[in-house]
Order: sequence, then structure tokens, then C-alpha cells
Amino acid sequence: MKVDYRVAKPIELAARFEIRGFTALLGRSGAGKTTLLKALAGLLPAVGEPWAGLAPEARPIGYMPQGAALFPHLTALQNVAYPLRGKDRLMQARALLEELGIGPLAARGAAGLSGGEAQRVALARALARHPSLLLLDEPSAALDSFTRDAVLAWLIEAIGKRQIPALAATHDPAVAGLADWMVLLAGGAIIQQGTPGQVFDHPVSVAAAELLGYQNIWEEAGAWYAIRAEDIGLSEAGLPAIILAIREQGAGWRLECAAPRRVTVFLQAAPAALTVGETIHLDLPAAKVKPLRA
Repeated sequence: MKVDYRVAKPIELAARFEIRGFTALLGRSGAGKTTLLKALAGLLPAVGEPWAGLAPEARPIGYMPQGAALFPHLTALQNVAYPLRGKDRLMQARALLEELGIGPLAARGAAGLSGGEAQRVALARALARHPSLLLLDEPSAALDSFTRDAVLAWLIEAIGKRQIPALAATHDPAVAGLADWMVLLAGGAIIQQGTPGQVFDHPVSVAAAELLGYQNIWEEAGAWYAIRAEDIGLSEAGLPAIILAIREQGAGWRLECAAPRRVTVFLQAAPAALTVGETIHLDLPAAKVKPLRA
């Protein structure tokens, strides 16, 4: 599905990109991700394709806003049935909950659902209208770190089984990395798109590298470069660097160094002899250093 939208308010955007399977729209907070999703849903004025000019109710879209946004006074079943019409709407909603494997939640009040349960019910409500496109706004925002990966995997699998294209807005590169296709939004425009592998390994600009979580970005002789902290190693004859700080991070070690520019290094296992103030030598593999546009 091709999207070409222009939005004037509340933030100016010109967004031209493709949606392929489960697509992640990656951008910082305030970049306009929610604005673009609302424009596609017809909730904000915009021009472009597809569907611009159609009323929201006429668009074949399922929309899952931030935090699920279920009606707290209704049960899970009633929430899913809300967009449906007809005498058998409760039966249709129950069948959908069963199909998604969350039938036991039907009688539960929305206010009593956990974050992960609420996201599952919200997806069922978005699917109830049999949409041609799903819009998911920060689907991991209301989830804790223990449930995020499991719920996201469930969402992606449930959507994929129905072969419905989906556009999920997120500020988290780790979430975007689970997608079939990635789109980067910055400065009011799309700056890069491609598969997660292509985009993560080949950021095209400084803005793209920053969005993707590259910790080391620098200018040298008028050109820009980036390298991930985990791609830097230690060597006996590499770039001299003074250790400024050593911090244990998960199963590894994070080093802050001056070389003379600031360099962040992540080591899976650090030699016990390393100390702050010590001079070490860093190995920056040429294949891992990414040339960037400014």
C-alpha cells in the first residue's frame, strides 16, 4: 500500500512511503507519528492518497490508539462489539475473541484488564470492522518490560494471519526491529524506509542513525560517520582512548572513553584489569563504520 499524505496542522508533515505487511513508523516523541495516523484515519484534515476526503466512518481502517483506550465501563466483549451493527453483533464479537484466543476475557470489565490483556482486546476491537489497514499508535507504550515482547509477538502474529497491512507508530528501535518494513520519520518528512535489516545496517543520515540508536556519531574532515557501541572492540594497536567511566550493563560492560572525541563501547566481557583513567586501544572495524549524510 502506498501512502502520500500532506498535513498542515497541528504539525506540518509531508509523508510519502509504503506499507508492507507489519510496518513500523519510527520517530521521536513529537515528530508527528500520531498526527499521521490520525490523518490516515480521517481524524485530522489532510490531503493525499489513500482515502483523503472520505469521512472517518467511510474509511476501511481499524485504529488502536495509545494505551488501548477501551471504554472502562464496558466489558471486553462490549468493547469489541462497539463498532459492529446488527442483532448478532455480540455473537460476532465473541467469535472474534475466541478466534484470537482471548475468549475468557469476554465478561471481564475493561477497567480490570492488565496492560497486555487490554492491548489484545483493543486489537480485537480494531479488527472487528474487517479493515483494509490497521493503525496502531505506540502499541507497547502501556506495557511493562516483562510483557512487552510477548504481547507484541502476539499482535504481529494475529495481524499476520489475517494478511492485513498494519502501520504501527513507535519511538522504540527495538519494537521497530520486529516489523516487516520500517519507515523513519524526522523533520516533518520520511527520511528512510526499508526492511529492518537494511535500515539498521545502512542508516542514510545523522538523523536516521540517531533514531536507530547508534551511540557513536561524529564528523571527520567534513564527513559524518556512525558505529554502534557493541561493534567496537579492544585491540593492541587500535585507536588510543582514555577510559572515563566503566559501568556494568546487563551481562556486559559499558565504557565511556575519550579518543579524543567521546566514544561509547559495549563489551560482552571486560578484562578485570580495566580501570578509569587507563589508556586502551579501540578496534573500529571498517565494515561497521557507517558513512552518513549530514
